[in-house]
Amino acid sequence: MVNRRYFLIILGLVLLVTLLIASPVLGAVETRSGDRVVIGSGEEVDDDLYVTANEVVVDGTIRGDLVAFGRSVTVNGAVQGDLIAAGQSVEVGGTVDDDARIAGQTLLLRDDARVGDDLISAGFSLESGPGSTVGGTLLYAGYQALLAGNVGEDLKGAMNGLQLNGQVGRDVDADVDGEDGGSPPFSFEPLVEIPTVEPGLTLTDSARIGGDLSYESGTEARVAPGAQIEGEVIRQERPAAEEEEEPARSAAADWLLGNLRSFVELMLVGLVLIWLASGWIRRLAGRVLGRPLASLGWGLLSLIAFFVLGIAILLVTILLVVIFGLLTLGGLVALIVVVGLLAEAVLALAFWVSTGYLAQIVVSFLAGLLVVEAIQPGRGTGQRVLPLVVGLILYVFLRAIPVLGPIVGLIVLLLGLGAFSNWIWTKYRGSSRAAQPPSVASQGDTSSR
Repeated sequence: MVNRRYFLIILGLVLLVTLLIASPVLGAVETRSGDRVVIGSGEEVDDDLYVTANEVVVDGTIRGDLVAFGRSVTVNGAVQGDLIAAGQSVEVGGTVDDDARIAGQTLLLRDDARVGDDLISAGFSLESGPGSTVGGTLLYAGYQALLAGNVGEDLKGAMNGLQLNGQVGRDVDADVDGEDGGSPPFSFEPLVEIPTVEPGLTLTDSARIGGDLSYESGTEARVAPGAQIEGEVIRQERPAAEEEEEPARSAAADWLLGNLRSFVELMLVGLVLIWLASGWIRRLAGRVLGRPLASLGWGLLSLIAFFVLGIAILLVTILLVVIFGLLTLGGLVALIVVVGLLAEAVLALAFWVSTGYLAQIVVSFLAGLLVVEAIQPGRGTGQRVLPLVVGLILYVFLRAIPVLGPIVGLIVLLLGLGAFSNWIWTKYRGSSRAAQPPSVASQGDTSSR
């Protein structure tokens, strides 16, 4: 069973990425790039500013939104709109009038930092200084957080360790792992000093919560005597003991439900495909039957092609953003970013559908057709649903066998994906040949006849 903490972390990251994509792309935009971009203390930018650089330092005033990507991003001045920043380290020591959405390994709100509205963040470590202020809600997903500043509204997050030294105006809702001390998900050389935060939830004497404290953790929170909580303290303990009492029963139930869910999903999608394009499914199955080794090869090449194409789209998008940024074409930069993200989304959707459903359905239909024909010759010719049901039952059963299951799953994936890729290639070659004008030699041959 997936731990709720990891689900919330993924949810936070997806939310952060969604907010980055949804950032304004209309209106006046100024772009800057280079190894080091500095907005001086006396400098003012009247438009939204998009910056890509190894090091970004903002000491001046941005009258619109600031969107910054770099190894390190430091905001000491004033941003009168939203702040959207990502880098190995992101530091805020100035003023952000609206929302701040930041992601990185180390995130720091210094003592004089002020965020007018919400702070949405994801990273390895988040630290807020004693004098810092977040006017709205603070949402964080990461490994650890040390919060000594003020949060005007709610605090919500998922992490391994949380230490609260400051004030929260309303409720605190945290999923804090804290079991066996946890371990960092990766090791790295930080650009700034990272605080040490004990696993689990810790409230020091200076902690103040204006509403309820709700947390889920495998360990009891450490609450100092001087900490003040106006509302209720609600702890949801992880059901580790229940899982230990009946491990065999739980594992068997999970195994049965997982395989049943897989069968139902494939069956529903398969019925739709059979209903809409039964002839096409039969042709793909025929390709697998007629050329199994070629289908395996095509499937392997297709997997590699998906990843190569995804990296190529990313690199081309970054290259075009840098080029148009140097040419100060801010509108085109925003357009390129949106088009690149859409292309990546379409590619991811195609990969998910073809590898998660189509490949298994095609090969399962072929297997069911062979089984039905072996039992009652001639019956499978006009059947659509029966071969699919028989094949999916056989596939799900084999896929559930330890050791053998992953091998069967990989072979089925490569066979089905290979047949689909080969069909696309054949269609492409056919359309390309049909579109080519006749050569001089062929015209001569025609005229001689």
